[in-house]
Parts: sequence; structure tokens; C-alpha cells
Amino acid sequence: MAGKPFDAALYEQDDGAKHVVISMLEGRRFVAWVNEDDFGVDVLAERDGLRWQFEVEVKHGWRGPVFPFPSLHYAARKLKWADHPRSWYCTLNEEWDRMLLVSGEVLMSCAVVVKDTIYTQAEAFVEVPLEECWLVVL
Repeated sequence: MAGKPFDAALYEQDDGAKHVVISMLEGRRFVAWVNEDDFGVDVLAERDGLRWQFEVEVKHGWRGPVFPFPSLHYAARKLKWADHPRSWYCTLNEEWDRMLLVSGEVLMSCAVVVKDTIYTQAEAFVEVPLEECWLVVL
């Protein structure tokens, strides 16, 4: 089945999370900005002459500092950006004060599982073990 249908209200609600990631990156000597391509990865950045890219999402089932699930799932359709050598996937908690960070390289090495969600049936997800994620306090 195709991925989750686009939800403009949810997109607007979570859009500011990109700016939280940009602020975090700027604090680490990156120059970062929101990608103008609506169909591309969310945030682009440069540091030391190298281009980086970051996909950003908010996990609304994650409240507080501790991630409550045994693994982290990314929609398999997001693998299209993982082969970039400096590609990262950022999942923020609902309060936007914690983030799990996963490299594209790790994402490509993980198993794909198929599951039903509240939005879709039989959707493919990449299942990332938590030990492969870095927790960042924002």
C-alpha cells in the first residue's frame, strides 16, 4: 500500500521541528536551511565544505525524555535519501527537546518490516534498533 496520505494540518504542526534541528546544527558550526524542494529531504546543511542532509520528523507517541518503543521505524519510502554519504534522519519527541539521530548508512543496513498504522495498512518501514540511534538533548 502507498504511504500515509498527506495531512496539511499535521505538516504545519510539525514544520517548526525543522528549525529546531537547524538551531542544533548551527550550534555545531553548520550553516543550515530548510530545503526549498517540497519533495526533497527536509534540511540541508554545509560544514567544512561538505554538504549534509537531514530528514526531520516528530514522533507524537514519544513524550518525555525516554523513547518508549523497542525500536525506531522510518517509512521505507524515506530510504530514497539514505545513500547520500552525509544523510541523517532525525526523530524528535513531542516536546521537541529530545531527538534520535540515525545515519543513512545505518538505515540502509536495517530490516524492513510491514505493519499497519493508524493511517495505513501493510506499509513498509525500516526498523532501527535503538542501540543504532544517538540520543541528542536539544
